Amino acid sequence: MVKGIKDISDNLESIQVNSEIMNSSIEEIASVSQESAAGVEETSAASQEITSSMDEVAENSEQLADLAKGLADMVEEFKV
Repeated sequence: MVKGIKDISDNLESIQVNSEIMNSSIEEIASVSQESAAGVEETSAASQEITSSMDEVAENSEQLADLAKGLADMVEEFKV
């Protein structure tokens, strides 16, 4: 009977150690997940900024094309 109690005690101790290892692993996974989420947020913000910049460049290009056409029309008036 004493051996049975010793076996149960040893098993409980093993379970406790394994539980601590598992909890540590879960905490590491949570930490990595948080870091990954932060990286994704940074990437998303950068992508939005790039998209905004590209839109601005496109708008400026259209304005420049309009100015060039206007200038070409003006120069056409002075041709003999």
